[in-house]
Amino acid sequence: MNTPAAAKRAMIHDHGDEHSGGMERWLLTYSDMITLLLVLFIVLYALSSLNHVKYAEFEKGINASFNNGSALPSSAKTLPHPGRPGKYEVHMYASAATIELQLIQALRQAHLLGDVSITRAAVGVIEGLVTGKTFYSIDSAQLTPVGDEVVDVSAKVLRLYSNTDDVQGYTDNEPIVGGPYVNNWQLSAERAVFVVTRLQTPDGVDPTQLMLTGFGQYHPLVPNTSPANQAQNRRVNIVISNPPAGSPLGAARLPARQPTSPAKRPAAGAHRSTVRAGKAR
Repeated sequence: MNTPAAAKRAMIHDHGDEHSGGMERWLLTYSDMITLLLVLFIVLYALSSLNHVKYAEFEKGINASFNNGSALPSSAKTLPHPGRPGKYEVHMYASAATIELQLIQALRQAHLLGDVSITRAAVGVIEGLVTGKTFYSIDSAQLTPVGDEVVDVSAKVLRLYSNTDDVQGYTDNEPIVGGPYVNNWQLSAERAVFVVTRLQTPDGVDPTQLMLTGFGQYHPLVPNTSPANQAQNRRVNIVISNPPAGSPLGAARLPARQPTSPAKRPAAGAHRSTVRAGKAR
C-alpha cells in the first residue's frame, strides 16, 4: 500500500541516485583531463631531451617509408639519393642551431671536430677548414686527405636540408708567380670550386643549393705577418645560410631560391669573384 510517507521516501531515494550519478560523471571527466595532462608532460619531457642526430635518422626513415609507398606531400621536392638508384629523400629547411648541432656531433663522431672551426653568425653557420691538417699548400687549390674527409662528413648533414651553402675561398698575400693561376682571385675561387665539386660529387649535395665565392687575399683571418699566419689564411669557409625569411622550418623547399649574402663582403672598391654552381656570374 502506497502511503504518502512511502512515496516521499521513494522520491528522496530517486533524487539521491541522480545526484550520485552526476558526481560520477564529473569524476570521469576530471580523471580524463588529468590523464591527458600527464601525457602532455611526458611528450614535453621527451622533446626536451631529443637527440637531433637520431631524430634526423628517424625522419629519414619515415621519409623513405613514404617514398616506397609513393605517399609524398604534393608540395615536396624529391631528388635521387646518391648511390641508391630509385631511392629518394625529401629536402627541408633547418634552423642554424639544428645544423650547427648536427655538424658538431657528426664531426665529433668521426674524430674530426678538432680540424675545423664552427661558429654562429648573423648569416647562419660558418664551418672553417683552418687547422694544419686541412691547410692548403702555397699556390694549391686541393685539400689534404683529412680536408676531403671533413667535407665528406659535413656533406652528410648538409644534404639533409635545403639551406643555401656558400663555399668561400681565401688566399694569403703572396703574389702568384707562374703556375696554373693568374692571381689570388683565381686561386681563391678555384679552392672553393674543389670543395663545391666534392660536395656535389661524390657527396650528393643538391647543386641548386650550392654557390661559391672567391675573396682573394683581401679578407685574411689573421694578419699575414708570418708563414704560420699565412698558412691560416689559405682556407675555405662553408657558410650554411639561415632559412629564407618567412619559410617555416620543415617546409618543403620552394621551387625558386635566391642566393643569400655571404658572411663577409669585400671592402669598397675590391673585386669579388662569385660563381654559382653550374653557372658563372
